[in-house]
Amino acid sequence: MDELTAFLEARLTEDEKAARTGNLPEEVWGARGWHDPERVLSECRTKRRLVLYATTQLDKSHGFEVLKLLALPWSARTDYRQEWRT
Repeated sequence: MDELTAFLEARLTEDEKAARTGNLPEEVWGARGWHDPERVLSECRTKRRLVLYATTQLDKSHGFEVLKLLALPWSARTDYRQEWRT
């Protein structure tokens, strides 16, 4: 669970940095019109709260399931582990 938490924290930090610098990837800026960096930052804050909740308020099994779901958007990355796929 610690490695998955670290993976999520790293991805959220990347997204926050990109939103602050205006350097968002095409999948964020693309056809859906998600042009608002504040929306991206808000989403990152919300996901961080979910990570905290999953790691502190849920039993380990349920918390791990929540973290795996949160990690799915990054499943194409090379550092994503297939055992995290739900």
